[in-house]
Amino acid sequence: MSCQEKNNTNQQEAKIRDNMKKIKHKIVVMSGKGGVGKSTLSTNIAYGLSLQGKKVGLLDADLHGPNIPLMLGIEGVRIQNSNKPYELNSNLKVVSLSFFMESSDNPIIWRGPAKIGAIRELLGEIEWGELDYLVVDLPPGTGDEPLTIAQDIGKVDGSVIVTTPQDVAILDSRKSVKFSKMVNMPVLGIVENMSGFVCPHCGDRIDIFKVGGGEKAAKELEVPMLGKIPMTPEMVEAGDSGRPHIFSSKNDCLAAKELKNIVNKIIKKVEGEEMNTNKSEILRIAFPTNDKENVESHFGHCKQFAIFTVNGQKIGKTEYVDAPPHQPGLLPKFLGELDITTIITGGMGQRAVDLFKAQNVDVILGAGGSIQENLAVFLKGNLASTGSVCNHDHDENHSCDH
Repeated sequence: MSCQEKNNTNQQEAKIRDNMKKIKHKIVVMSGKGGVGKSTLSTNIAYGLSLQGKKVGLLDADLHGPNIPLMLGIEGVRIQNSNKPYELNSNLKVVSLSFFMESSDNPIIWRGPAKIGAIRELLGEIEWGELDYLVVDLPPGTGDEPLTIAQDIGKVDGSVIVTTPQDVAILDSRKSVKFSKMVNMPVLGIVENMSGFVCPHCGDRIDIFKVGGGEKAAKELEVPMLGKIPMTPEMVEAGDSGRPHIFSSKNDCLAAKELKNIVNKIIKKVEGEEMNTNKSEILRIAFPTNDKENVESHFGHCKQFAIFTVNGQKIGKTEYVDAPPHQPGLLPKFLGELDITTIITGGMGQRAVDLFKAQNVDVILGAGGSIQENLAVFLKGNLASTGSVCNHDHDENHSCDH
């Protein structure tokens, strides 16, 4: 590689990083084989997210079969400004290679390097802007395109694996799950598409293929089952008419209901983990004390607890709470109800340590002296547990397990 080529590559990588930093969440939709409805699911996920007020980008990375425009009713659209995505509505932006082709009938006959280059251009040159979600519709299999996305897109919140009930589709979906894990991409779950046919006349469900294949694969591979979408005449018509089926206003449509449930599960998984991460940054730290200034060495004999609410490095509310009567097993319950996340103390019996750990409360032993000094050292990440310093003679009237 020449110096100029290396410089161009570095510039492109920098553009991709800058673009991807503006996107909160990234989801890829993939399948082990073609013809399972992957593009249909990608379209409905992206559209469903936009209906819930999310700012969404939909990237059609299936270079050899870019069907997303047809499913959104924008087949034949040509983008004049090559750096701008097509804005379907105020919440949904779309990019597909078909927007840049003279005719949708023209096949794309490219080898690996050309496909990799095209995907990198779509990631780096397109001005996606600030987005809540980027949904990427990948081609089937585990070749150049999925690998390029996995390597270049940055942190991916997860993959959605699409399969049908037949054994051959499930076999290939297992490969997609394993591919995701190999490239450190979390698997949000498996969706079983074409999961039975719903008769338009009587409403009965007929299992044309098999039953429970997707659930079996999800269980064996230890990944979640996101949903099972039945075949309905309305869903087939929606795909051809350019109106995503999740937009259906029919309350009794099983496929539309399942699509909405899948979108809600994705939001809960992706944003729920984000909320849990944010929550974990807020600590409630308790020090046993008898004078409000120093750490009491005997945990079970303190008169009060000095409790600090900490967000990151910022100390917020400080409370002094009277300790309850000294009864075995009472303090873990008492402090648990106060949402304590960390206890810093001198000494504590092993039974109490185990009880707190069972409640996901961290215990740091060996502290002594000033509460404020210990707190400052802890916030710098330098306060390590050195073991219990409780050397009180234990008898039937005293136990540090309180």
